[in-house]
Amino acid sequence: MNSKSVFSLLLLNLIWSSFYVANKFSLSNLSPLFVGTAVRLVALVLLLVYIYAKGYLKNLFEVGPVFPKLILIGILGFSLDITAFLGLQFSTATNAAILLKTDVLFTNFISLFILKQRFTKTDWLLTALILFGTILVIDVDFSTFRLNGAGDLFFILSALCVALNGFIIKSVQSDKKTEVKDSTVAFYNNLITFGMFFCILLIVGEKFPMGQLKENKLLIVSLVYTAIMQTAIYILYYYNLRILPVWIVRITLLIMPIFASLIGFFLLGETLSLVQIGGMIVVLVSTMGIILGQRRKKAVSG
Repeated sequence: MNSKSVFSLLLLNLIWSSFYVANKFSLSNLSPLFVGTAVRLVALVLLLVYIYAKGYLKNLFEVGPVFPKLILIGILGFSLDITAFLGLQFSTATNAAILLKTDVLFTNFISLFILKQRFTKTDWLLTALILFGTILVIDVDFSTFRLNGAGDLFFILSALCVALNGFIIKSVQSDKKTEVKDSTVAFYNNLITFGMFFCILLIVGEKFPMGQLKENKLLIVSLVYTAIMQTAIYILYYYNLRILPVWIVRITLLIMPIFASLIGFFLLGETLSLVQIGGMIVVLVSTMGIILGQRRKKAVSG
């Protein structure tokens, strides 16, 4: 891993953390279905502007044999969101904070057993330390952790969808017969996700929250900002997946709670405990260990 890839990962973490904070604010005032639909609609427009500016419009219609994979990516993109939302309906935020992080384990196991990726004992140890540190950062109260059946199963399914989606995106990027731009993959992912959110919104007959948006203009700002960050996530996440192994991208995304906590501390007046600060140190040191280990492996193989 060179300095450019490390910087892109850190920037991705920062943007995703910002997205998380803004999205959390929107979801605390509006329904998940409306937020999911509105954010994906604005992101769709932004992606089209980006694709047009880059001169990639033609590539949207040159996907050929990878089109079924693009559909699957979109379905999984919707599934990882909706299962997380459903999990919160039947389980607790504490369980979500813990179980949604299992995407890292799913990613490692898929890499190990299907892609035959080699992991050293140090890789596993650092992965465990990062997960432990992340739990400390998000300040999980284990006294409230109880298994909740279907709700927890939804969280685990969401984590599995996240892991699978990363590998399918990577397979499209690696296809040597069809050159598909990352922005094209992002467009189809967002288009299908938007379409599924919108269809469910219509089916359940949920009304447009015009009154809430008029009363609280900050909600509009939050939705637009979330959509901008969603667009940036698509671009940066796919860029990192193209240049790095999936498991490296997923494990380093566990830095995100650190940025989210710092944003909450400096902008929202939230507090930071010594335990959280200790967790941040564990995550950062362990992540640095993985990055340095990857550099050593590349130097030896090169």
